[in-house]
Amino acid sequence: MEILAGEHRLIFDAGTGIIPLGKTLLRSHESPLRLHIFLSHTHHDHLIGFYFFEPLLSPRTRLFIYGPETTGHPLKKVLQTAMDSSLFPIGLEELKARKEIYSLKGKEVIQLQANSVKPKVVRDPSRLRFTAGDVTVWSHRSPDHPKNGVLLYRVSYRSKSVVYATDIEEKNGGDAEVIKFFRGADLLIHDAQYRTSEYLSQRNPRKGWGHSTLEAAVQVAKKANVQRLVLFHHDPTHDDLALEKMERQARRLFPPAVVAHEGMKIQLL
Repeated sequence: MEILAGEHRLIFDAGTGIIPLGKTLLRSHESPLRLHIFLSHTHHDHLIGFYFFEPLLSPRTRLFIYGPETTGHPLKKVLQTAMDSSLFPIGLEELKARKEIYSLKGKEVIQLQANSVKPKVVRDPSRLRFTAGDVTVWSHRSPDHPKNGVLLYRVSYRSKSVVYATDIEEKNGGDAEVIKFFRGADLLIHDAQYRTSEYLSQRNPRKGWGHSTLEAAVQVAKKANVQRLVLFHHDPTHDDLALEKMERQARRLFPPAVVAHEGMKIQLL
């Protein structure tokens, strides 16, 4: 998923979808690329496309990578391990793009200022001066994904806000801190991998797997008073007909809900 805000391009997670994005960016931009990648966590399905993201091969690319510090290991170390020579033929340091890597624990604020290349990353928002031209990204760590939790992100720009909440298992009506983090967002993009029947299945239950049902996503969206809800992180076994059925169900519960699909574009400004 990507967000375009002013002069900034923000990319969220690096599954296989980032591969064609990289090819498109190189075809359509003659000037050096400046990109921000935000990783929610470093499980394989959210990282497997990173190694094949072609802008990483260009020394003209300036890339800022943000993601979780995992069990005491900084993000750079995790990426280096994932690209160890026993697993992948190219190491992280061999990628020619200019890279800056930031480890996050949650509660950080990342400010991308207009006409400024380098971001400001702080844990104390009072140290930042906010202007209308700035893009501000807030991070929040939820423990509700095995085994190291997940980072949620909230992006604010010109009075509009988008929340990216993948791989979170909403339980018991949602966590109060998470709902507070979502509150009033113009757009909430939320994990909704399962039907309730799948989640609570006696034969093959998914409870504890770190993903939400559409009903749970709708419930926290209502509690947080968000304006629109996009359901995503679809189960690979769900075909288009299943997703259309889930969308109809979600809209009965929360009319401004929609199921994400590849190539979907939503404009807020």
